[in-house]
Amino acid sequence: MKNIIYGLCFVLLASCELGDFGENLQENPNLLTPDQADPNFILNNVQKETADLLQDLNRTTDEVMRYTVLNETYGDVASDNSLNGEYTNYYAFLQDATIIENLAANDDDLLFHRGMYNILASYATVTMVDYLGDIPFSEAIRTDELVLNPAVDDDQSIYNAVLDRLDNAIVDIQNATVLPLNDLFYGTISNIEDRKRAWIRLSKSLQFKMLVNIGDIDKINLLLAEDDFINPSEDFQFQYGTNQVDPNSRHPDFNAGYTPGGFDQFLGNSFLNLLLNDKTISDPRIRYYVYRQNGANPSDTLLGCVGEANFDFCFLGNAYYGRDHGDTRSRGADAIFRATYGLYPVGGAFDEDNPSAPNFAIDTQNQSGAGILPILLSSFVDFLRAEAAISLGTNDDAAVLLESGIRKSMNKVLNFSGGIATSSPFASNQSNVDDYVTEVMSEFAAADDNRKLDIILTEYYLASYGNSTESYNGYRRTGFPSVFSAPVFDANSPFPRLFSYPSDAVINNTQINQRPIINQVFWDTNPAGFIN
Repeated sequence: MKNIIYGLCFVLLASCELGDFGENLQENPNLLTPDQADPNFILNNVQKETADLLQDLNRTTDEVMRYTVLNETYGDVASDNSLNGEYTNYYAFLQDATIIENLAANDDDLLFHRGMYNILASYATVTMVDYLGDIPFSEAIRTDELVLNPAVDDDQSIYNAVLDRLDNAIVDIQNATVLPLNDLFYGTISNIEDRKRAWIRLSKSLQFKMLVNIGDIDKINLLLAEDDFINPSEDFQFQYGTNQVDPNSRHPDFNAGYTPGGFDQFLGNSFLNLLLNDKTISDPRIRYYVYRQNGANPSDTLLGCVGEANFDFCFLGNAYYGRDHGDTRSRGADAIFRATYGLYPVGGAFDEDNPSAPNFAIDTQNQSGAGILPILLSSFVDFLRAEAAISLGTNDDAAVLLESGIRKSMNKVLNFSGGIATSSPFASNQSNVDDYVTEVMSEFAAADDNRKLDIILTEYYLASYGNSTESYNGYRRTGFPSVFSAPVFDANSPFPRLFSYPSDAVINNTQINQRPIINQVFWDTNPAGFIN
C-alpha cells in the first residue's frame, strides 16, 4: 500500500510528504489495504478512466484534424500545457489497474478482471505513446520499488510490451470462469463464452491496429489468417447517459454543443466540405453528424472572410456555418448561428430542417446527450485492412473491405440510438447509401494505388467522426486525406507529429527532457513537413 501511495505521489507530479499517515500505512490495522479492495469497484473505475482518457485525447486532436476549427496555432494546441491532465490521469489509472493485477495473482475468479484490465491498460498505453512517443513505462508502474524519477522507455519497446500484454490478456480471458460484476463495454452480452469472444476479438483488433502503424507484415498476416476481429455487434464503444448533474453523464461534446448560449466552438469547414461537396451527392450521414442551429445564413459582415484570398471556404452555404482551419480571429456574437454536433455520436439532435438553439431542440430525435465514444469499431478494422492491402501488400481485397467499412459506418450512423431518426422524412435511406457507395467504388476501381490509399483514408476519416485519434494516426502514417490545406493565418506552422511533454512532467521528473512537436513517434517514418 505504501508503494502505491508513493506511486500516486509521482503520478500527481508533486512532492509528497506522508508524515504520520505514512507510518499508519505500515501499522494501522483499520486502514484499507489493496488486498482488501473490491476488484469489481476498481475495475469499474478503470473502465471509466479509460473512456475519459481516450475521450480527452480525442477532443485535443479534433482541432488538429479539422473536425472542429483550429483557433490557435499548432504550437499552442500541442504545447506543454495541452496534456497535463491526460498524463496525470493515465498514471493514476495504471495504479488502479495494478491493484487488480496483484489481486488476481492468487485468485482465479479474477482472471476475467485481469484480462479486461490488461486490454484497457494496453489501449490507454499505446494511445499515450501515439501522442507522446517515449514515455515512462516499465519503472513508472512498479510496485516493488519506489522510483521517484522513472526513466522514459523507448516507444517501440512499449509497443512490443503491449503486444505481449494483449497475448497474456487473451489467455486470461480464455481461462476465466467468472464474469466481472459490471462490464461497461460488453455488459449486454450475458453469455460468458460470447462475452469472452468479444474481449478476445477486441484484443486481436487492437493488435492489428498497432501492427498497421508499425507495418509488420508477418504478424499482420498471422492475424489475418485467424480472421478473428470484432464484428458490428462487438464494436468497442463507451455509452454515455442523460444525467445533467450528480454526475453529469452526458457526452462531453453534447455538453459543449447544447448550451443556452449556443455552441462555443465551430465545426471545421474542411470536414463539412467533405460531407457536403466531396461527392456528387451529400454524405448520407450529414444530418446525423451535424445539426444547424439557425436556418439563416450569416451575413458577410458576421463572416468577415468573404473574398479573402487566404481562406479556403469561408462559408459553405445552406446554414452550415463553420470556420476554416487555423482561423484564429476572435469570436463574435454568433454562437447561436453555428452548426453544431448532431445525433451521432454525441446524442444530440437529428437535423430535420428544424433550426433552433440546440438546448431547445427537444424533439424525438434529440437524445439528451446519450451518445457514444466510438473507440474501435468493426468499420475501423475494415478500413485498416483495406489500407494494409494497398500499402503493405496483404492478401486482403482492398475494394471489398473499403465497401464493407463504408456500409458498416452508414448502417451504424443511420440506425443510431435504436433508429430513432428512421421515420423522419429527412432520414437517409438505402438508396442514398447505395448511390454514395457506387460513386466511391467507381472512383476506387479507376485509381492508381496512391489515389486508392487516399480514398480509403478519406472514408476512414469520415467514418471515425467522434474519434480523431484514428484520423490523427492515419494522417501521420499515410499523409491522407490529401485535401487538407495549411492553417489560413499561419501556413508555416509545423504540424504536430507529437505533442509536447506536459510541463508538470518535465519540471518534476529529471529523466524527461522536452522535445519539439516536429519529433516523430517511431512508426511515423515519413519525411519532415510532409503534412500540414
